[in-house]
Amino acid sequence: MNSYKTILIVFRASEQAEQLCLLASGLADTWRSHVLGYHARPGVSVNVGLRGNELKQWLDEKRKLADDQEARTKAVFEHYASLSGQNWQWRSLDPDLANGGDTALDLARCSDLVLINRLQRGSTLMDPDMTLEQLMFETGRPVIIVPADYSGDKTGQRIVLAWNGTREASRAAFDAMPLVSSTSAGCVRLVCPPVPDGSSRQLPQGAGLAEAIARHGVEPEIKPLPGRHADAGAEILAECEEFDADLLVMGAYGHSRLREYVFGGTTETVLNDAGIPVLVSR
Repeated sequence: MNSYKTILIVFRASEQAEQLCLLASGLADTWRSHVLGYHARPGVSVNVGLRGNELKQWLDEKRKLADDQEARTKAVFEHYASLSGQNWQWRSLDPDLANGGDTALDLARCSDLVLINRLQRGSTLMDPDMTLEQLMFETGRPVIIVPADYSGDKTGQRIVLAWNGTREASRAAFDAMPLVSSTSAGCVRLVCPPVPDGSSRQLPQGAGLAEAIARHGVEPEIKPLPGRHADAGAEILAECEEFDADLLVMGAYGHSRLREYVFGGTTETVLNDAGIPVLVSR
């Protein structure tokens, strides 16, 4: 893949719609992409304490809130569509009329790249961010996750690639290659584990990937992590801040989701604490 011709924006909060559209607009102009917009409406859980007309009124209010949220989001999307020289298309689905399947997943599986906002902290194992989890685990597509408080108007100008030699890291690095190969000189840093003391290895772990990237016309800086922090996630984020990166690229969830939750993990740390967009693949 050498470009992103179909970009899907999955919206969850109207207050973040402008940020996602702004980033999508910049990406779409670069690759002359078709942009799809979809509002992932929250599911309505039935209030078991209500009956009859009270239950109907409660459900009607919930649906109206969702309708209003989608209408505000669609208005922002259409505004950016009117300013763009590319083709933007809104896709919607009434969840009460859906006959199985998930439109967000269906659209994502047919897209080159997915943009989605990161919800505020507070999810638990029993109440996870299911839309994001499904996009990461079930689509096979690269997903750019944008923090709720991100204020940048571009992403992918200065990139940090997190590399540990795993399948997930490899998938992410090559899924991000259109972005990586279009950067300017000196704008890609490849961070990797340090060479262990006493190891026979002569080159950093990321040397092979750096050679592969160089064949795409970009020579990344290789930076073994110096071990200033107790966990790899904090270490990677420190490198992003030092490099003034506007995008982090990494593989997602090398361990099971339960193990990540109980023991912590690089993906969990990064998604909770990153102040810049993160492109993940799995």
